[in-house]
Amino acid sequence: MEKSNLKIVLVPIDELKPHEKGSPLYLELLKQEILMDGALKYPIIADEKSHVILDGMHRWLALKSLGYTLIPVMLINALQNPKIRVGRRRIHRYITDSDEEITIERVISAGLNKCLMKPRSTRHFFPFSKFQQINYPLRLLRKCAPQDVSKYLAKMTREECRLAIKQWLEEISEELEFLTKRKEEAEREMSEFLNRVKNLGNSSSTF
Repeated sequence: MEKSNLKIVLVPIDELKPHEKGSPLYLELLKQEILMDGALKYPIIADEKSHVILDGMHRWLALKSLGYTLIPVMLINALQNPKIRVGRRRIHRYITDSDEEITIERVISAGLNKCLMKPRSTRHFFPFSKFQQINYPLRLLRKCAPQDVSKYLAKMTREECRLAIKQWLEEISEELEFLTKRKEEAEREMSEFLNRVKNLGNSSSTF
């Protein structure tokens, strides 16, 4: 498959390596959505050399637990792409915080050494949109016996899972609030600039 000049291929699901643990409740929610759709909406993103998953951990867990043996993957050369950044919150896409930055080398090392980070502890920011919708039918992904993925899941009570989802929603709200303020600032800047241009046109001075 080719989409937007980014390489998307079918990869044996067991060849991929997670770098962080999954949330049990979020996994169940995603499994229900995937089964309802009958397709995988988006490919996961992985480093092409190490096959460490950078984005789509829960999608990988969902298909693996359902017994699928293939998964659509967007393979990228993570170590050779300086435009890929890693933070701890979505807001770090727009603002940097040296205390919250994580190197891509650390992410790949966690996957290779099986020292998995906490659930949703990293946010990867790519120089392209990760929402490359493919709607790949599940029937083409070769299904066999379901796999036990419990070793990849964090041990969380249901209440802890709900709290984690609440925190994730708060993180999205934080990003939306930031973007709203930035939009207001940009609109104000445009209005002030247009007024300057208008006043310049009304003045008798010339270039």
